[in-house]
Amino acid sequence: MNRLKKKDDPTQKATPKEIGPLFRWLSGVMDGSFLSKDSSIKNVPFALFICLLAGFYIANTYNAERTVRQNARLIKELKDLRSEYITLKSDLVFNSNPSQVADKLASEGIFEAKEPPQHLFIQKPTFKTTKR
Repeated sequence: MNRLKKKDDPTQKATPKEIGPLFRWLSGVMDGSFLSKDSSIKNVPFALFICLLAGFYIANTYNAERTVRQNARLIKELKDLRSEYITLKSDLVFNSNPSQVADKLASEGIFEAKEPPQHLFIQKPTFKTTKR
């Protein structure tokens, strides 16, 4: 359906579109006229409060990041200390074996006993007490 385009009728007047509130607000921000209104003066304390909250938010973020980094550093240090503890404990168990102790004391001239230890029994002396 081919139709010929109708040319705009000069007798009909174009109605201007109404400007929406968002566009008015945006144009007021862009040209700076929102600062000259009296309502902007009343909003200064609220704007300062928002800036203060933003500052607290930024400080809290930095604090949280520092805490996370410190936590990661402590976890790494804990792993290192745990591995060192396990190594030292295994060395202690190995060096406390009777054969290792005997080998180390052989250079000092101390050797293992070939005979088992003997029990010594001491009898308590009995004293006669005289009555006076």
